[in-house]
Amino acid sequence: MKSSLRWLALGLALISAPISALINGQFDAADRYAAVVVIWSDATRRCSATKIAPDTLLTAAHCVVDVKTGALAPAFQAAGTLHVGTTPEATPATTLSVTVRATQLPPAFADGFQRLYTYQQSLIAEYRARYSGDALAQRIRRVQAEARITDRFPDAALVQLATPTPMIPMQPLSLAPLPAGAAVILVGYGCERVRDWQRPDRHSRPARRHWGQSEVIRVDAVNFYTFGSERRAGSATLCPGDSGGPVLLNNQVVGVHGTVWGLSGRDTARSNMSVNLHALADWLSSFQPSAFSHQ
Repeated sequence: MKSSLRWLALGLALISAPISALINGQFDAADRYAAVVVIWSDATRRCSATKIAPDTLLTAAHCVVDVKTGALAPAFQAAGTLHVGTTPEATPATTLSVTVRATQLPPAFADGFQRLYTYQQSLIAEYRARYSGDALAQRIRRVQAEARITDRFPDAALVQLATPTPMIPMQPLSLAPLPAGAAVILVGYGCERVRDWQRPDRHSRPARRHWGQSEVIRVDAVNFYTFGSERRAGSATLCPGDSGGPVLLNNQVVGVHGTVWGLSGRDTARSNMSVNLHALADWLSSFQPSAFSHQ
């Protein structure tokens, strides 16, 4: 692995990346953030999510789409099956199986994702005309790995469940504007150390819920950015598996983890990028208006 990665989508859809806990975070042994769960869509694809309404999980859009097909991944389509871990430490064998009723994407992300897929398919068609065998396969993998749209389009998704989950509490959302300088909590089931990402047994290792503190650097119309540990020592730093987890302000969800910038083999990063839920207020309120606060 390169010693420093410019950016990294933290889930398992746009590029591969699972494991087990937030860098510079504390293990949630007291189950303080029980509304935050880990979701497996298959044995290797893992993300974090938050229950925000009786039948709804909030996660990252890149966790639910399949870049190879330009559609929702099978597990997130109607009647698909997800495995949801509800404890501070979970494995696929200890999860709750739930049936998906529907998965909703912000229109801007859905449009951007389809345009990306169309562009990728045109490149792949050109490569098929010029290459074959390993040379072709390598180029296709490269095209599909370079699928970064999360800095331009809102990387959020609502997973609506047909299976009741009364054992999982709900976390309230705030759609109020988020100020720069706000002290926030990051929660997720991502890796504690970057090297865990390369372990051959990473898919069988338990996912552990961690939480940590950071501060908002700046906010734009799509995302906001919090300090990573390279820019501010001790700040929570996202790691693969944290995708889809929440950013909390005053115990309310204000953002969704999407991308980490400058993640290095020294377990540091410059900043974390999360979806700005204030910018999605109309879209979110159209599905679960009673769940959200605009104050």
